[in-house]
Amino acid sequence: MPPIAPSQSPEFPPPPAAPPSNDTPQRARSFPTLVRLTARFGAVRWWAAGVLVVLLVRTAFEIAGPPLMGRALNSLETSAGLGGAFPDGFVRLVWLLAGVLVGRNLATFAAFYVTQSLGQELENRFRTDLFAKVTRLHFRYHDKNRSGKTIARSLRDMEKAKRFFREVAFGYIEIALIAVGVIAVSFAEHWSYGVVMLVSVGTALATTLHIGGEIARRDRVVSDRYDDVTTVLQENVAGARVVRAFGRENEESDKFGGRLGLFTEGWQSICRYWTGIMPAVHSLYNLAIPATLVVGVYRLGQGLGSIGEVAAVLLFVGLLKNRVRILTRLVIMGQEAVASAARVFEVLDHEEEIQAPATPQPLGKGAGELVLENVHFGHRGDISVLRGLSLHVPAGSSLGIIGPTGAGKSTLVSLLPRYYDPDQGSILLDGVDVRELDPAVLRREVGLVFQESFLFSDSIEGNLRYGRPTATRAEVEQAARQAAAHDFITKLDKGYETMVGERGVSLSGGQRQRLTIARALVMNPRVLVFDDATAAVDAVTEKRLFEGIRAAAKGRTALVVSQRVTSVRWCDRIAVIEEGRISAIGTHEELIEKSPLYREIASHQALVRAGGGA
Repeated sequence: MPPIAPSQSPEFPPPPAAPPSNDTPQRARSFPTLVRLTARFGAVRWWAAGVLVVLLVRTAFEIAGPPLMGRALNSLETSAGLGGAFPDGFVRLVWLLAGVLVGRNLATFAAFYVTQSLGQELENRFRTDLFAKVTRLHFRYHDKNRSGKTIARSLRDMEKAKRFFREVAFGYIEIALIAVGVIAVSFAEHWSYGVVMLVSVGTALATTLHIGGEIARRDRVVSDRYDDVTTVLQENVAGARVVRAFGRENEESDKFGGRLGLFTEGWQSICRYWTGIMPAVHSLYNLAIPATLVVGVYRLGQGLGSIGEVAAVLLFVGLLKNRVRILTRLVIMGQEAVASAARVFEVLDHEEEIQAPATPQPLGKGAGELVLENVHFGHRGDISVLRGLSLHVPAGSSLGIIGPTGAGKSTLVSLLPRYYDPDQGSILLDGVDVRELDPAVLRREVGLVFQESFLFSDSIEGNLRYGRPTATRAEVEQAARQAAAHDFITKLDKGYETMVGERGVSLSGGQRQRLTIARALVMNPRVLVFDDATAAVDAVTEKRLFEGIRAAAKGRTALVVSQRVTSVRWCDRIAVIEEGRISAIGTHEELIEKSPLYREIASHQALVRAGGGA
C-alpha cells in the first residue's frame, strides 16, 4: 500500500505558522493517552483475542511464501538434463505455494472484516462515552467553553481518535508480527541476512517514529486553531438572522476566510515537511536490496548459499518495504489519533461538579415548600451575583420575582434544580437540602420554562413528553390547553404529530414558548419555575397563558421571573431583587407603597402601555 501523504487528506491538521516548542509536555501526555486508548480493548478482550488469532494466521501465511518460493527456485537448478520433467518435490512445492497464497488472501479479507468490526464497536463506545459526558457536564463547563470547541472535539477529534481502533492498533500488531517473523526467518537462512534485515527495519522504524512525533507535536497545537474555524461556522449558522439583520454577511465571510487561511497555510506546511523528508527515509530502507545482493553473491562465491535463499530474502525485503510504507502512514495517523484522543479525554476527565450524594435523601411527599437561607453565588470567584439572599416560599403559593437586569433573577432560578451549587448558604425543598437529593429526582420535581424556547427536531407530542415520556395523550393535551397551545396545534396539518424543525424554527416565537410551557406542565412537578417565559408573546396571549398557569399552579409552588409587572402581579407575593438581595417582598399593592424600585418599574411600564410602546 502506498503511503498517504498529508496532502491527500483534508483531515490533516494545520499547525500555526510558528508552533510553540513543547515537545516534552506533548510526549509526556502522549504515553498516558496511548495507554488509556489501549486499555479500552479490555472491555472486549475476547473479541480482541480472536482478532489477534486471525492476524497470527495471516502473518504465518505471509512469512511462509518467500521460503517456499526460494526452495522452488532451488529445485529448478536440478531440472537440467531431466528432459523437461519436473524435479522431485517441485510439484509439491508449487501446490504448497498456491495454498499459501490462497490462504493469505482469505486471511487478509478475514482480518479486514474482524478488525473493522471490532474498531467500529470500540469507536461507538468511545463516542457514546463522550456524548454522555457532554450531557452531564456542569453548566460552568459550558459557560467557559465555546460550543464550537465542544463540537470540534465531538467531530474532528473523535474522527481522528477512532483511527486508533480501526487501523492503528491492529496495524502496529500486524507489522510487528511480520517484522519479527521476517527477521527470525532471515537469521535462519544465515545470520548475515538477519543483520541486514535487523538494521534496515530498525533504521526505518526509528526514523518513522521521529517523523510521526514531530507531526503529532504540531497537530496538538493546530487542533486548538481548528476550534476557531468551527466556532465561526457554528455562530453563523445559529445566528444567521442576526448576521443578516445587521448586514454583516461580507464581514463574517472574511472572518471565516481568515481562519480558513490559517488552516490552509499550516496544512501546506506539513505537506512541505512530508515531501521533504519521506524520500530520504524510503531511500534508506531501499539500501537493504543491494546489501542483500552483496551478501548473497559473497555466499554463492564461497559455495555456501543458493539462488533460492537470495530470492527468499529479497522477497522479504519487498514484503517489509511495503510494511514500512504502511508503518509511516500508521505512525502519523497514530500520533494524530493520540493527540486528538488527549483532547477528548480532557472532556471525559472534566470534573462533574454536581455530584449525586452517596446516599441520597428521599424527598418524600410535599407540596413544594422552598427555603433559601443566606445564599451567596458567583459565576466567577471574584464577582458575586447573589449576596446573602434569603427567601421563603410556602408550599402551594406563587411568588413573582422582579428586578433590574443583572440583579440575579435567572441565577436564582438556576440554583433551584441544582444546575449550580451556592458558594454559601443552602436551598431546601420540602425541608431537604437540594444537595442531599439525587439530581435526577430533584429535576423531575422542578419544572422550568426558560426564556429561550428551545425545541428538538421531533413531533410536537414528542417535545411535550420530553420530560415525562410516559405521559398519556390526554395529559399532554391538558397541558397544552393550560399553556394556550392546544388550539394552534390542532390547526396544524398533522396536529400533535406535526414535526418541528431544528430548535423549532418552523413555529413562531409565541408558539414555541407556549409549547415549552406545556412541556413543563406535562411533568406535573411540585415546583413550577418560569424564567421570563412570556417575553416572546403578546399581551393577549400572556393573559391567556397565565390564566392556565394559575390553574395548573394549584397544589404546587410557582415562581415567576419576569421583567413585566403584569406577569407577576397575579402572584400571591412578589419579591424585588436588587444587587443580589431581596430588597422588598409583598403584594403588588404593598410594593407600590414601600418599594421605590418596584414603583418605578410599574410606573414606567404603565406609561409605555398608555403610549402604545413596546
